[in-house]
Amino acid sequence: LFVCAMGPPGGGRNNITPRYSRHFNMVTIVDFDDTTLKRIFSSILDWALVKDDFPANIKELKDSIVEATLDVYKKVMSQLLPTPTKSHYTFNLRDISRVMQGFTMMGPNQLGTGTAAKERYLRLWTHEILRVFYDRLVD
Repeated sequence: LFVCAMGPPGGGRNNITPRYSRHFNMVTIVDFDDTTLKRIFSSILDWALVKDDFPANIKELKDSIVEATLDVYKKVMSQLLPTPTKSHYTFNLRDISRVMQGFTMMGPNQLGTGTAAKERYLRLWTHEILRVFYDRLVD
């Protein structure tokens, strides 16, 4: 009994030949589309904002935060491919979850009020994106 797993070709991974793959039953998993990802992560962020009773000016940022995070994720996935020397350039949905988890750790009392709270929340997004994605980059 052989059980194997592989990612799509590219970034240091090669195609497998039909002659080799005929020995296996192929099971594939399709990536989520953008609408599904937005719904999943919007629900998580919405739950955190409602649970901790954030002000309305912060709650209105939810969709923008999720869209911007997904845009960064898609850009990173398409441009920062893993190579043999940079094998740590492997990104997945867990990275988006880490960004959202960073948002759920902050309470509304830490933000302040008014436009200052909005600016701090956007700074938190920048910090989380840099923490999750930028910290892996090396020259």
